[in-house]
Amino acid sequence: MKKLTAIFILLFPLISFTDSKCQISKGVIIVELFTAEGCSSCPPADELLKEMPDILNKEDKNVIGISFHVTYWNKLGWEDPYSNEQFTDRQKKYVAKLNLPQLYTPQAIVNGEAEFVGSNPIAFRDLVMAASGKSSAYEITSQVMNENGKIFLSYDLNHDPKNIVMNIAIVEKDVVHFIPQGENKGRTLKHTNVVIAFETIVPQKSGKVSITWPEGLAKEKGSIILYTQNSKSLKINGATKLDLK
Repeated sequence: MKKLTAIFILLFPLISFTDSKCQISKGVIIVELFTAEGCSSCPPADELLKEMPDILNKEDKNVIGISFHVTYWNKLGWEDPYSNEQFTDRQKKYVAKLNLPQLYTPQAIVNGEAEFVGSNPIAFRDLVMAASGKSSAYEITSQVMNENGKIFLSYDLNHDPKNIVMNIAIVEKDVVHFIPQGENKGRTLKHTNVVIAFETIVPQKSGKVSITWPEGLAKEKGSIILYTQNSKSLKINGATKLDLK
């Protein structure tokens, strides 16, 4: 399978579109799952990343799950086509910041500040509930437009950014993939919100980003997840999810 790429270009000043719907985010909780198709213990975590946010969102907890596929399982019989060294490096930063002894999969990180074994539903619920008791530092008002084959993402933060970055993830919402080799040989795996392209920028209070959509990803099958994160502590402090119309 061909790996997909995207190009992000930061443009200023902000240009407003009157025919797109604005999305305002409040109290969103981000669960980042570090997983791999070559890891035999990862499929339950992949499935939980779909099931648990669906359950919690019905309980008025605004939870978004994201799948980052790492590379260090690729030499054991199956090269994960969704894996990217950039995602492995992201997990390494969390491991260092959280003072953990080593990398492992499946690992889930809640709002950049707490981790658990990604297949553990009790830990998933407990850490999300704990995060839901904390207010988000940033509210993001955002909108996405598709004009003449070009996609534009505009955003406004509720106050001036300080010591934060903004992550822009293009994800494939639902993936069903047969694995012919490796630890999961013969299995058909299901993934949720698989990161296909990822970029981090230093935001202004208002901005506009032009995005080249990944080749081969149908627009109705993808979403854009936008989230702010403290550049020092790595705590996630604002998020939203947008679908193309």
